[in-house]
Amino acid sequence: MELREFLFEPLKDRSYSFAIRTQENGILSGVARVKELAIDLGLEVISLAEEGSLLIPGAVVFSARGDAEMVTRAEETLMGAIGKPSGVATAAADVVKKASPVKVVCGAWKKIGQATKGELRQAVITGGAGLRMSEQPFVYLDKNYIRMFGGVTAAVAQAKLFDPDRLVVAQLRGEGQGIVEEARSAVQAGAGILMVDTGILEDLKAVMSTAIADGWRKSVQLAFAGGVSAEELADIVALGPDIIDVGRAILDAPLLDFSLDVEGGDR
Repeated sequence: MELREFLFEPLKDRSYSFAIRTQENGILSGVARVKELAIDLGLEVISLAEEGSLLIPGAVVFSARGDAEMVTRAEETLMGAIGKPSGVATAAADVVKKASPVKVVCGAWKKIGQATKGELRQAVITGGAGLRMSEQPFVYLDKNYIRMFGGVTAAVAQAKLFDPDRLVVAQLRGEGQGIVEEARSAVQAGAGILMVDTGILEDLKAVMSTAIADGWRKSVQLAFAGGVSAEELADIVALGPDIIDVGRAILDAPLLDFSLDVEGGDR
């Protein structure tokens, strides 16, 4: 007989109600996974808060009833299903608020391991951030595409051969040429969104000034990325980009704190 089975032997004919509460302010995410796990555990679900619910300390996000084994397993699994996603959703909402009215996207979710990718992708959405540079179909040319083509001009030209009308997004690092000249080359080749991915505000400022001076600011969107932190959002927004790509500041958010408490039992 296993230890837990032995310990719960006197309790095998009893059931217990319990509740999961948040210990801090935040935004709830991971609800779909909690529902799946609750079904797998055989719990009698009493209540489950909605995805995206605003949380305050003490708020009940889930309540259910089950036997001692079920309750113990619930404590081991359910809070883990909402802790990290809720932390990410809360961080995303904070970034979106600080960056307003500039659009925030979090492209780094694609780098997450398969086991948690779906939950954290949903958490980013729940927090109000986007996943894509544009809602219309586009070709994304990252730094490695541009390196392999020997420069942004050839890379964009090849993308345009596939579909002249499709939006092209070019990730700019200023590697083969200065960041300003690379931006000019990308625009001349037909790119519609330039992502200045250096994390250097002076680079964004220089490209922005060039876009205005050369007359293509209104026809090309400018995005900024590269280790963007929540603390520097105000300075970035002041420069006037259309999009800010935020990765670690959202996805590395700490877990939101929850607790599970047994509240009653019956024979």
